[in-house]
Amino acid sequence: MLSQTRWRKACRLLWLCCCITPVAFAETTFDLKTLLDKAVAENPMMAVSKAQIEAAAAGITVARSFYNPDMELMAGPARYRGVPTPGASERNYGVTISQPLDFPGTRTSRRELAEQQLTYAEKGIQTTSFDLRNLIKQAYLTVLLRQQILQMLGANLSILQEIQSKIKRKVDVGEAARYELIKADTEVLAAERDYASAQTRIDEAKAILRGMIGNMPDSFDVKSELPTISTLPAITELRKSAENNPYLQQLFTAKDSAEAKLKLEQALRFPGLTLKSDFTQDPDLNTFRLGVVLPLPVWNRREGQIAQAAAGIEEADANIKLQQQVLRKEIDSAYQRTVIASNQLKVFENGLLQQSEATLSRAEAAYKFGERGILEYLDAQRVNRDVRRDYLIAKFDYFFSVLQIERFIGSDLVQP
Repeated sequence: MLSQTRWRKACRLLWLCCCITPVAFAETTFDLKTLLDKAVAENPMMAVSKAQIEAAAAGITVARSFYNPDMELMAGPARYRGVPTPGASERNYGVTISQPLDFPGTRTSRRELAEQQLTYAEKGIQTTSFDLRNLIKQAYLTVLLRQQILQMLGANLSILQEIQSKIKRKVDVGEAARYELIKADTEVLAAERDYASAQTRIDEAKAILRGMIGNMPDSFDVKSELPTISTLPAITELRKSAENNPYLQQLFTAKDSAEAKLKLEQALRFPGLTLKSDFTQDPDLNTFRLGVVLPLPVWNRREGQIAQAAAGIEEADANIKLQQQVLRKEIDSAYQRTVIASNQLKVFENGLLQQSEATLSRAEAAYKFGERGILEYLDAQRVNRDVRRDYLIAKFDYFFSVLQIERFIGSDLVQP
């Protein structure tokens, strides 16, 4: 009796473990918004950009600070050339204090350059954040696409295995030829290969997504829901929106920094002055003096530094024009890809999918009634699988093309 009681307790414990284990080891599921927030908060590239902002902010403090004064102290023995003064010391010393000062224009130019560098760093973190979010969206959609392809291939494999089982029974009782089973076996092996390859591609896409975010578990899943797409503006509006591209905005800031650099180099030709005070103790004489030190730009008028700063402005202006030209070309190209993907979706949704399903249904019915052989049925099954896979690819191609436009115009068109 005691043995039976222990056996029942052991069975209950085993049943409880079986119920708890799937929950304990279930994969963590992330939606797109959570992944985007995690990437912005934890990706090392964002930490680098934040550190650059801190360094640029410290540069403003440096630009606003004053130079430290200099103190010079000298002492030594003294020797009289004439009759010594009674009671006078035979030593002398001197103290000199100097305070460098910038002219207001030089100080303002230095501060403006530091502020422009801070603005450039802030634009940089916006560029990094937007680019990272765009890449996360692409990686997320890639995982979803490959998961849906895997589901489709899994369903196709189950159908082929069912067909294989039916044909095997027919072959065993002599109702079908042996070659039909060989053909079915071949199709099943190919479907198993495609299914295994699709699973590997999902793992690859998840690894890429994990690498973009950083702090992610080794095993995770994504929520199987597509993001929403905002209404796509006309091509003329998209071209105008290119001015909001974060890279282009950063280039504008780089040009402002180059102009501030030129202004500072011009001001540094005559940067400021140095106030000096001097006290000297001689054996029989005390001297106190005040003076001013002015640099004279005679031999070096900073022609080279000014020319370099001017060239920096020209380079920044050329980069802006080049980026604008590239953006216009890329927006036109991405918009055309969006039109192509949209047209392909209409072809699939307006009849191609239904025709493929109808053809498969007729081939299946014809095979069941003996009007067609296994080859025609399997061919129809393969065509239907290819059509559905192409439909999924076209559906996600539309998302990817919109994401490209989003990257070029600097505005979120794909919302989680």
